[in-house]
Amino acid sequence: MSKENVLRLSDVTMQFGGVVALNNLNLEVNKGEIIGLIGPNGAGKTTAFNAITGVYPPTNGRVEMNGEVIAENFPKGKMKGMYKGQNEGKYTKSVMLTPDKITKRGIARTFQNIRLFKELSVFENVLIAKHMHYKANLATATLMINAKEEKRMREETMELLTLLGLEKNKDDVSTSLPYGKQRHLEIARALATKPTLLLLDEPAAGMNPQESDDLMHFVSKIRDDFDLSILTIEHHMQFVMGISERIYVLDYGTLIAEGTPSEIQNNPRVIEAYLGVDD
Repeated sequence: MSKENVLRLSDVTMQFGGVVALNNLNLEVNKGEIIGLIGPNGAGKTTAFNAITGVYPPTNGRVEMNGEVIAENFPKGKMKGMYKGQNEGKYTKSVMLTPDKITKRGIARTFQNIRLFKELSVFENVLIAKHMHYKANLATATLMINAKEEKRMREETMELLTLLGLEKNKDDVSTSLPYGKQRHLEIARALATKPTLLLLDEPAAGMNPQESDDLMHFVSKIRDDFDLSILTIEHHMQFVMGISERIYVLDYGTLIAEGTPSEIQNNPRVIEAYLGVDD
């Protein structure tokens, strides 16, 4: 039985002037998978995340979420037989959902540098994310018609903090937390948007070995508890090899390898990209 596809990138290219940050990237994440995306600095990993989440429209290619197009750009002459019945060179199409609409479709992300609301409490940081699905407008908010919805969101926020072991910190200012718990909070805030696909940008960055090991178990647990698919960028090789079912490897924007952790560890092109070779 074929696996249910959650995310698909087809021939995604990102070009900034004369710099090609992504070159015809093809990538898939299936339901329930934890997928790693690795590569040296400047390989195009964060650019891939930005293309998926609507930060930049692709120069060329298509991004699909659960079979629906969320970003697409095929200028004339660029189509490569992806659409049956269309003549190559005569097809032009461009679609780009905004980041908020993509989030509502079920994609949430974290960032390499933790981005919390520094002056707000743990509870408030997560509650703000809950408002992504808030149905109030100016009139209903003014008349307090949505009081029940606000009460429900507060209850759901507390339930989420309890599930993730942050309930005792609910009144703490976010930046007062230890680094590892700040990362957990950032993930909790992403989960508050009710995603089906979670993008983690270097979640283990700056962590010591114990924190990294704890995070590995944490990510596996939330995948199971929240029925998520996860795509993670990571430089911490022990983390990404220990948690990923499959790994994609980028080098200078080009996909050079894809496979299981053991296949990637023994791939000569991957070793060359990371370590170089003797002349």
